[in-house]
Amino acid sequence: MTPHPPGADRTSAARVRPALCAALLVAATVAARGDNLRIEGVQAVPGPAGTAILSFDIDWEHSWRHGSFHDAAWVFFKVRPDPAGDWQPVRLRADRVLNPTGYGTAEGTPLEFIVPGGADGLCGVFIRRSDEGAGPVATRRVSVVWDAAATRGLPADLRVPLAGFGIEMVYVAEGPFLLGSGGNECNRFHAAVAAGQPQTAYLVTGRGPIPTGRQPGRLWATGFAPEDGGAIPTEFPGGYGAFYCMKRVITQGNYADFLNHLPEAEARKRFYADGHGHWIDRAGEPPNTHYAASGTPPSPWFGRRASQRDQSCPWLSWADGAAFAAWSGLRPLTELEHEKACRGLLEPTLKERGPSYFGVIDLNGGLLYERPVAAGSAAGRRFAGTHGRGVPQPPADWPTDLEGVAFRGDYLHMREYTSVDHMGVAGRMKQISTHADRRAHPLGGWRGGRTAPAGDAAMQPLLPRFAPGAVTVIPRADPGFGLRLRIAGPADLFPVRNRFQSFDYRGTLEQPWTGAPDLDATIELGVDGSVLRLVAEVRDDRHVNAAQSGEGIAAGDCLQIGLRTGQGPTWRLGLARTAAGTVFHQWNGVGDDLLRGVECSVDRNDARGLTRYTAALPLAVLGLAPGVDFALNLQVVDDDDAGQRHTLRLAEGIATDPAGSDAPERFPRFRIDR
Repeated sequence: MTPHPPGADRTSAARVRPALCAALLVAATVAARGDNLRIEGVQAVPGPAGTAILSFDIDWEHSWRHGSFHDAAWVFFKVRPDPAGDWQPVRLRADRVLNPTGYGTAEGTPLEFIVPGGADGLCGVFIRRSDEGAGPVATRRVSVVWDAAATRGLPADLRVPLAGFGIEMVYVAEGPFLLGSGGNECNRFHAAVAAGQPQTAYLVTGRGPIPTGRQPGRLWATGFAPEDGGAIPTEFPGGYGAFYCMKRVITQGNYADFLNHLPEAEARKRFYADGHGHWIDRAGEPPNTHYAASGTPPSPWFGRRASQRDQSCPWLSWADGAAFAAWSGLRPLTELEHEKACRGLLEPTLKERGPSYFGVIDLNGGLLYERPVAAGSAAGRRFAGTHGRGVPQPPADWPTDLEGVAFRGDYLHMREYTSVDHMGVAGRMKQISTHADRRAHPLGGWRGGRTAPAGDAAMQPLLPRFAPGAVTVIPRADPGFGLRLRIAGPADLFPVRNRFQSFDYRGTLEQPWTGAPDLDATIELGVDGSVLRLVAEVRDDRHVNAAQSGEGIAAGDCLQIGLRTGQGPTWRLGLARTAAGTVFHQWNGVGDDLLRGVECSVDRNDARGLTRYTAALPLAVLGLAPGVDFALNLQVVDDDDAGQRHTLRLAEGIATDPAGSDAPERFPRFRIDR
């Protein structure tokens, strides 16, 4: 993207531009970015019945939409009706939540608009790409509807300063998730069990209330526990419902823009010169004080120093972050939402760390602590999820200090009090055991969110493909009329870091998965006589497998099968097309009868980008029989000259490397029809 040219007063709150025509009244704008997000060229033109049309350009670099997985920009505006007065939030008007009348684009990336309603809505709009895909968003002359009649003191000619802001967000879909673990993380949540029974994670199955206490079946914790014999209220955002989460923590640019649009007294209260002042410059004297993210290398674009707008903002107290979230129309996240955004549908694992299931940046990467609202304190449980109203004063239900929050995620810098293994996704710390507020810690952060608006019909709940304990029946039929399974979305793709464009923004990782043309698969299973027939049609833009042996096919494009029957052996099988032709390999299993009896083929159509795997596996050799349950998992590997770049899996439990350890107890359960 082209850097924004400097301008003599880049850090000023606003400046009036000339009118483009008699009907077009252009308001002053501030180009605001969060993780390469830009809102520029805000213009206002009068509309019907007390409205005005706001138009602007929007760009951001790393965007994706794959089913219910997507990112978005939370876009909001401020207006200054009186040049000597304070900035006010702009209230929008919408006749429905999804793509309201008057909202649209002129050219560039097609977009959708989601406008929250209600008393704490209409202060902003979610903007996301309307089509499936991944890559940059660049759209010109985006239009939204301003409820101009709701703005106090607005002159009829609309000749007033306006400022537009954008914050990148990630959608976390509605659905169940596991909370806590059976591990050894500090203060971890778990399901309460009878004395002597092993701990397990707690399954959140609905919006609440969530019963808490030591009684079996309730949510409990090894420390910093919720109320014994009580409940987490339904109003407390418990993570089951859909929500948007800031893609990154508050950046220096976000915070400088915030300070520039506060009353002078409030800005001084929110600016800590001995802390923020090392990253954010303050220049001028009241009422012309200006704030700007700073840096060190010289830059021709900014005349003085290179911008650090997109770097995280340190030294933020809980109150600083809460004021920013309220001013932005967002709210704090809860620690249950934090864990959901980290883990998604995955089961807890030992020493669990790593990138977010949904694509949130640095959520649990080991160098960043965060402060979501705690379910383990009475002050935290009073939080009802109220959103900010566009002013810096938080709603009454928000915690006012660290008594109401939990420290999460920073397993390295909290090592003064606990080991690396005691944090991870499930680890929780109270403020008494952690760094003080406004700690001199540049990697600390504050991340807000917002409940996803009801009425967004385009988004569906995210549910496990196989319900816990469920058994799927494979019909005795030709596979063309058998069981059909599709593995094609982010929830099926591993490693998690390769799911979304966002994880490539530093240029340090392999090219992420870009959607269906890159890799997806449809698999059919059926029992034909004495064999289990499997057909997998894999769409893949490039087919690469340079294996020199059967064992080596795992590193290139291939289909892998994991299977276990009852208490029998675990089979690990592979099928690939190499320069030597079709190769079938058995890493684990019993004897070589399967190798002698299998019928298989792999056909590639480069013009269509389609690879077709077929296999007929003898039931008797595998120990399969009608009416008897067995565990089965499948994995499609993508190479693209990068080794095993990523895989699509039917479910968890199948190891990336066949030489590793599978977990057949986590495979889906199947049964051949009688």
